Amino acid sequence: MEGKGLAKALVMTSAEVFRGAAPITKVDTPGYLQYLLGNNKPDVISTAKDDGSGYMRNVEIRYRQRGVKGKSVTTDDCSIQVQPAYKTITVPATSFRALGFAFEDDLIAQFYQDALSPTRMGQTVVMKEVYQTIIHWANGLFGDINDDLLAYQAANFGKNVVTGVNTATALNFILAASTNPLQQGMTKVVADGMDNLIDVRNSTIVGSGLINNYYIQHNAGAKSSDQSGVNTSNLALPKFYYDHGAQAAWGANRFALLEKDAVQFVNTCRFRGIKAGQKGSDYFMTMTLPITDTLGQGSMAGFEFDVQLTYRTCPSTETIGGVPVALGRGWNVILSCAYQTVFIPTDAYATTDRLSGVNGTLLYNASNT
Repeated sequence: MEGKGLAKALVMTSAEVFRGAAPITKVDTPGYLQYLLGNNKPDVISTAKDDGSGYMRNVEIRYRQRGVKGKSVTTDDCSIQVQPAYKTITVPATSFRALGFAFEDDLIAQFYQDALSPTRMGQTVVMKEVYQTIIHWANGLFGDINDDLLAYQAANFGKNVVTGVNTATALNFILAASTNPLQQGMTKVVADGMDNLIDVRNSTIVGSGLINNYYIQHNAGAKSSDQSGVNTSNLALPKFYYDHGAQAAWGANRFALLEKDAVQFVNTCRFRGIKAGQKGSDYFMTMTLPITDTLGQGSMAGFEFDVQLTYRTCPSTETIGGVPVALGRGWNVILSCAYQTVFIPTDAYATTDRLSGVNGTLLYNASNT
């Protein structure tokens, strides 16, 4: 209860008080999603399925197997040895995630005046506090999406021609500095890439644990020639994205070598064209969020969401987390998204091709003994 003559307390947000250390500003590092968004044409399939009209189309990808040895002849008899055949795959159905927010005007009105300043979301103006809350909650939404994508990758790793299987390849970072392990460590990763015709210099490694510790030393320039005379910091290594979720999806100390463009990302939106704009009392649109992870690895601004805005003109009861909650006038905001990954088909190489089963993604299991 306020005392007589005492001013009402000024409500400030933790971000205003603690700045960059505020928990709500911390954004986990969805390294796998950042790899997907960093491909040359991360939207090539998305724009085929979603042409901006608001309607979704089925997309098929046509491909042919490459030529293999043993088909050519040594006689000039004008004979025909092969008839190239086309194969097709249909882009799989997208997964879906949604996150709804409820805001009350009376509650937001207690904040510092800056929180009430207008901010434009698409063609609609809302309060700055509404917009910033969406930004801060995006960490959880991107985390859920990234976990889904990590699980898709876990089920679709390609074969490593060195081992002949698509399960994790053992990789040891040797402790003894007096040895030169030509079949271990990052030397093996580069060599495996060559055997699988993967341009390692133009690839990405995603993971956590020991591989992250290795790159901490590598990227900091803390390495020099060891007792065997090898300076591993001079190796042409792939770009690295730290992803805390990789451990749960792929296993402890496992990491992926991912060829650029080998995995294509599908991100489609419904609220475009005639499906966008004012519909009844609601407003529909799409938007990207200016989110960069806390470690500075990269931005997720290439990911697009559908947005539905509803203003509660009268107090009402909303079900939040399965529980009825009485709410005053304010905004309901629903972010939703559809997404999927497309991998190189398992039969993209003929069964007689030495690269049969290769799809540009390799799984490793790191140790340090």
